[in-house]
Amino acid sequence: MRQYRLLALDIDGTLVGSGPVVADAVVGAVAAARAGGLGVCLATGRSHAESVDVWRQIRLQPPFEPIVLVGGALVSEPDTGRTLYQRAIPFPVACEFADALGERGHVAMALVDAWRYGVDYLVTETGDQAVASRDWFSKMNVGVRRLARLADATERPEVLRVSAVVEPARARSLAEQLQGRFRGQLNVHSIVAPNYGVTIVEAHAAGADKMTALRYLAQGLGINTRQIVAVGDDINDLPMIRGAGLGVAMPHAPRSLLDAAGHVAREGLAAFIGQLAAGEFRDAP
Repeated sequence: MRQYRLLALDIDGTLVGSGPVVADAVVGAVAAARAGGLGVCLATGRSHAESVDVWRQIRLQPPFEPIVLVGGALVSEPDTGRTLYQRAIPFPVACEFADALGERGHVAMALVDAWRYGVDYLVTETGDQAVASRDWFSKMNVGVRRLARLADATERPEVLRVSAVVEPARARSLAEQLQGRFRGQLNVHSIVAPNYGVTIVEAHAAGADKMTALRYLAQGLGINTRQIVAVGDDINDLPMIRGAGLGVAMPHAPRSLLDAAGHVAREGLAAFIGQLAAGEFRDAP
């Protein structure tokens, strides 16, 4: 039996760098992997609206594997956007976290499921609106609704992520403060979004991560987690790097990922996928 049946690829820092374009060599390598019988899915911190252009660039042929979105809080059909699975933050906790960001002078950006609510973000009127608009919303095609506070949302939507654009020098300390305050309720971390050129502090529901979502996806595909290859480059990729049958880190990844990975793609993503498609990674015992 083939050891590896599914290739899960992070987007930012993995499929794409500082620009929005997937390299032709990567597109060709993905096609070879798919032709060899390997399923391919995206596993990203982005929403569907923020991911679909990249998904289209890799030119997969149907049937399509679902895509893991919002750091594992959502699994959707890539072509339709239809939600298959989600793990939301309890609304009172999301409101408390948004207020905590506002108290520190940040615009809180609450991501919801656009397929259900018809809007992508609920955005608070706290903090520097110009920064959020310039560094985040001006760079994507998403629907935004503005509220004084998240708690003012009368429909009490299921919030998938709450985040803020933060100065890089402050992001780590802010994330650590909020980790302590919301321990056991939220996964909080700071990450770099290279496609937007910013650092964000973000929170997901406890238990919402890329590996948990990949387990859900694997059940539907009739495979086990040892048959998954996961490739990523940042701290939100750590659960899938640890949990997949083969976890692969990009060479610029933080030390925690490099240490956890079974392989480091030092020659680049296209070269690694080509080696995988050629069968150079053998079955694990």
